[in-house]
Amino acid sequence: MTGQVHWLPFVILLIAALPIVYLWFRNRRNERKYTVKHRHVRCRARGNQLADCTLVCNANTGEPIGIRSCSAQPGVVRCERECLPLFVKAA
Repeated sequence: MTGQVHWLPFVILLIAALPIVYLWFRNRRNERKYTVKHRHVRCRARGNQLADCTLVCNANTGEPIGIRSCSAQPGVVRCERECLPLFVKAA
């Protein structure tokens, strides 16, 4: 029976790789929905301090959705997002 099931290791590796491939494709699809931009702005919540913000925008419309990180508040997970309206384009 040696060599009779030589295809079994290939099938096991294929089944093990399927979740990884699925997650990679899902991540690629989700990345197309959003863009990340780096901007400099004066933070009103921190006394007009100059801050570097990582802004998350909708890829289709370009509208800002949120702020991923802000250098004016290092280590703070939740930002007040008072500077978010500064990034909205005036009509």
